[in-house]
Amino acid sequence: MGAKTVLGILGLGTVGTGVVDLLRDNPQFEIRRIAVRDIAKPREIDLSAFEITEDPFQLADDPEIDIIVEVAGGVDPAFEVIKRALTSGKNVVTANKELIAKHGPEIFDLANKHGVTVFFEAAVGGGIPLISTLQRGLQANRISRVAGIVNGTTNYILTRMEQDRKSFDEALREAQAAGFAETDPSDDIEGRDVVYKIAILSSLAFQSPVEVSKIFRQGITQIIDLDIILAAEFGYRIKMIGLAQPGVGDTLDVRAHPMLIPIHHPLASVEGVNNAIFISGSAVGEIMLSGPGAGKYPTASAVVGDIINIASALKLPDFARYFQPPISSQVKPVYPIDETRNAYYIRLETHDTPGVIGKLGLAFGQHGVSLHSVAQKGVTSSGTATIVLLTHTVREKQVQGALREISALPTVKQIGVLLRVLNH
Repeated sequence: MGAKTVLGILGLGTVGTGVVDLLRDNPQFEIRRIAVRDIAKPREIDLSAFEITEDPFQLADDPEIDIIVEVAGGVDPAFEVIKRALTSGKNVVTANKELIAKHGPEIFDLANKHGVTVFFEAAVGGGIPLISTLQRGLQANRISRVAGIVNGTTNYILTRMEQDRKSFDEALREAQAAGFAETDPSDDIEGRDVVYKIAILSSLAFQSPVEVSKIFRQGITQIIDLDIILAAEFGYRIKMIGLAQPGVGDTLDVRAHPMLIPIHHPLASVEGVNNAIFISGSAVGEIMLSGPGAGKYPTASAVVGDIINIASALKLPDFARYFQPPISSQVKPVYPIDETRNAYYIRLETHDTPGVIGKLGLAFGQHGVSLHSVAQKGVTSSGTATIVLLTHTVREKQVQGALREISALPTVKQIGVLLRVLNH
């Protein structure tokens, strides 16, 4: 390897453009080749100084390239390109949370076999150094919980709904207009993005991967402005949360869903597109890392930080093994959501008839669900009443059993939303 570290960059979207901006004048690096899907697409940066290709495998096959920087996203073709790059003895920096969540153990094993490494700081938390903190900074700790806001789009939407009394649809349109949400926002608002990220954080915190498809997921599309208001009256804020903690036996309780956060909890005050992760460790106690979780330069900062770290580490003997994530290839089962214990916020739409609340209380009681509070919020001109209940901590399957019985009652029109409360 010459004096400069030679890079190949796969992807030139928002983050890729930020990476090029941050590196183009850095004398330590040479960007040899950039792979894009469409060469003819107009770009906001001058690419005349770079070799551009539509064939990403040219990066993996170029013997001059030391580090492949993958910022294209998705599994195809990124997975095959990265595998070929690692087999060719190249180190990899990626921001691809879906790829690491689904194929991390295979990728790390391949890197280990070929004496190279994979850095992925930008895969979770944008500019927040979450990965390096869990991977190296907290090695002296036995982690008991990782919980946090790891999706800026949903946090922005919920913040606008709370602060400006916007409807969900209005807040989503505003997020899209501001560039905080994609044209197709489903990965964010349906929770898939959080699933990928909490899968990665869980694997690092507990040193074993989980099957991503088994992680319980609930998005924020059922939440209305009334839920935001009532949660505040109960002393909570609603946030989209990724949660990972030990389950019963050899399982891990890993899930992604909106939760009611106690107003005094540090996560409750995280607003806008910011992210924050709350980590509980045996030695350090409880810490929270927060900051910009997305965006061109915060995420590019994490990518370039990984590039610089690898370039420095290349000078060390056997550096790849030192940086290898301590993740077992043994996949741990996900603790079933039905077995988890939570307190619940439930909003129902019922006919405004005498005795309806009593029937609800009876159904919950028959399933062993104790109610903390019940409130009726107005009656529409059509005679529909909104009833909101907050339960004490109980097993999920008991609540679901009660709701199945309640939904069959002739007085109940629909179960609007069920949200879980973050346990202390």
